[in-house]
Amino acid sequence: MEIFFSVVLEVNTRACKSQAPQCVVHDMVLRRTSHLQAMVYLFLCCIVLYYLIDVARTVARIPRADRRDMQQLVPGKAPANKTLSCFIITLNKSLQVVRLKENIVCHPFLGLSVDDNIFSHVDISVQDDLMRGVSSRGAQYTNNKSVSIAWNHMLLWQKLLRSEGSEDLLIFEDDAIITNHSVDVYRALQRLGLFHNNYIIKLLNHHGWWFGTYELSNLNNFEVNGVSHVLKKCTCKTRQNLYNTGAYVLDRRAAQILYEKFLPMRFHVDVFLHYTGYEFSNLFVVEDDAVQLSDRASTHQTSQELFGRLWPDVKELLMNIVLSDC
Repeated sequence: MEIFFSVVLEVNTRACKSQAPQCVVHDMVLRRTSHLQAMVYLFLCCIVLYYLIDVARTVARIPRADRRDMQQLVPGKAPANKTLSCFIITLNKSLQVVRLKENIVCHPFLGLSVDDNIFSHVDISVQDDLMRGVSSRGAQYTNNKSVSIAWNHMLLWQKLLRSEGSEDLLIFEDDAIITNHSVDVYRALQRLGLFHNNYIIKLLNHHGWWFGTYELSNLNNFEVNGVSHVLKKCTCKTRQNLYNTGAYVLDRRAAQILYEKFLPMRFHVDVFLHYTGYEFSNLFVVEDDAVQLSDRASTHQTSQELFGRLWPDVKELLMNIVLSDC
């Protein structure tokens, strides 16, 4: 503490003199200010150090993928008793259907924009934040467009529950580049025999180099079409949310749970899938190019809104650190 105090006092003294050679500051005031600053800096350093140590310990416990352990999963004929429907959430009325192998057709699902009826289903406190243009938490809706995105995902969960025959649903957002590889990954996962009931499988376009991914359990390392993938499961409340709903698969039971817990609307749909999937379903992620995204600019969040969400996102991360049970 004395070292911090001495450094801060010296910096403040030099800063004063650099502004004006004749600068005179009462010694007691300068020392009190420097002492308070030193306490704040030390506190912040302790928090950062604690978190870095905690992350390092977490990373050390997680086994890394080893190519010698890779299973060569060659896409084959899908199980006869497992059917898959596919939809693309979009606002583009001219978007065409995408035909994949096994006669799987991805139909465009024309999303709805927010109206008074949809907005009335948003939690009252979140409504107030949206009308004032602020966010109390990083997980909460940014604007009406993020509300409509969540609502349109919910409509597809409802569609699966009301359909006959289809057991699993593959959902794409319209920034996903839709290819047969996603179907091959899905079929390869089926052959692993790990998915029986009540599951959500997020297909990611990257390896998650963020804090939360190191707290997921590695279940399997495999290859499809020469591409290496890692299957992980969320078994605890991670310190960082699992973002991205560009592509994911879910079954009827998971769709039912998501649908039942959807109201009142509070959180971005990707965070809602994380919270609900972790606690009430089986939440999996497949990393390393399970799907490709177009990387187009966000259609529901401007750069100004991103800057305005900086503090809510930091607050969300701190809350997750405190509440994590990993």
